[in-house]
Amino acid sequence: MTEAEQPPVDPEFQQSTPAPVIVPTEEVEECLRLHRERVESKGKIRGTSSFYRGVLTDAYLQGADLRGADFSQAILQGAELQNANLFKANFSEANLKGVSLQRAKLREANFTGAHLIEASLQEADLREAILQRADLCDADLREANLQMAQVQDAKMAGAELDGAMLEKADVLDALGLTADQVQGAVIDARTRWPTSVRDEVRFE
Repeated sequence: MTEAEQPPVDPEFQQSTPAPVIVPTEEVEECLRLHRERVESKGKIRGTSSFYRGVLTDAYLQGADLRGADFSQAILQGAELQNANLFKANFSEANLKGVSLQRAKLREANFTGAHLIEASLQEADLREAILQRADLCDADLREANLQMAQVQDAKMAGAELDGAMLEKADVLDALGLTADQVQGAVIDARTRWPTSVRDEVRFE
């Protein structure tokens, strides 16, 4: 596309979209402390932790309790979130390339449109997670629990799924997924497949 063919710049849109902000380590630690207090208060202290559009590249959050935290549009490339509690966390449109999420609690987490290329999600709990339009190319999902997960229209070329639990998961219209990839996965008759592999997948 030439410069003349490009759509006009909308200054109002540019002004309304904040630039990503680098989150200092001390701010992350303070946010974790406040979040922990909210969780322990059992609803007496309201609010949620927000890292919206934050830059958390290579952040060390292993084992952190961040239930319900907002990471939408954040940059988390290379971050370490192993064993973290991220129940119902929002990662929509976040950049999670190469992130470590092994054994993380991600039940009902929202990854709509997120970039999870080469992410490590072995043994992660992704039950009922939303992964619609997510990019999972070359992601490692071995032994992950994806029961009832919504994975429609996700990019899944090269994703490793050996031992992954896909019972009642919706993988309709997933791109790049092959029957060979799910050969070692746990499936049932209620798993929904893209038409490209539906006739090749057999449930015993």
